Amino acid sequence: MPLTNSDLHHWGPVPEIVDWLAAKYKGQKVLEVGPGAARFPAATHFVDWQDVPGVPPEQVTKIDVNLDRLPLPNGPLSSWDFIYARHVLEDMCNPFLLIERMKRVAKAGYIETPSPLCELTRGVDGGSPMYRGYNHHRWIIWQDSDGKLHFIAKFPLVEYQTFADEAVTDQQLRNSSRYWNTHYFWQDNIDLVHHQCPHDFRMPEDYGSMLVRAKAQSKDSIDTFYRTVLNVS
Repeated sequence: MPLTNSDLHHWGPVPEIVDWLAAKYKGQKVLEVGPGAARFPAATHFVDWQDVPGVPPEQVTKIDVNLDRLPLPNGPLSSWDFIYARHVLEDMCNPFLLIERMKRVAKAGYIETPSPLCELTRGVDGGSPMYRGYNHHRWIIWQDSDGKLHFIAKFPLVEYQTFADEAVTDQQLRNSSRYWNTHYFWQDNIDLVHHQCPHDFRMPEDYGSMLVRAKAQSKDSIDTFYRTVLNVS
């Protein structure tokens, strides 16, 4: 049964992940892109299109990340030690320009987006509507076992797909926050794959099988992340 308003929706940051990252990068030069209402506690500077409540103006660079370059920290030959970008890329018309700019100005980073399991499940958005995932998102994003970050456009055709494991996925999302997000850490480089039609698959013949593949690879990578990083089996 799809999620309903009576189910807990895990829209916010996962505390265990935030605590682990904040401890790891405490005291370093950390840039957060798109902080929203849940700021990363280790961030020393923020990028947003508007003021960030509770943050002094000198710690905020107001730009459009679809168009503008990311700032650099003060100092010669300086770069950010870490960039934190949570629930940003899936909203963008062209996330690939921001990815290239993050690689240029930072040594390492963390990208988090909704997982394919979440983005293809009915009832996860506010008000638990019956369409799949979040209505305003443009991309389905996941990591594979080789450490590549995959992107495929979230076409309207998702509403007409069926998945054999749908009841299982519904229950997994209902039980905990584990499968709600894609977690991608990078060092020096972001290895991405952009699946494009008609170069990489045909519409509509291949789209459903691509989404099935995305869900399977995503679940495996999430399980690996929890086992190896958070020490949770």
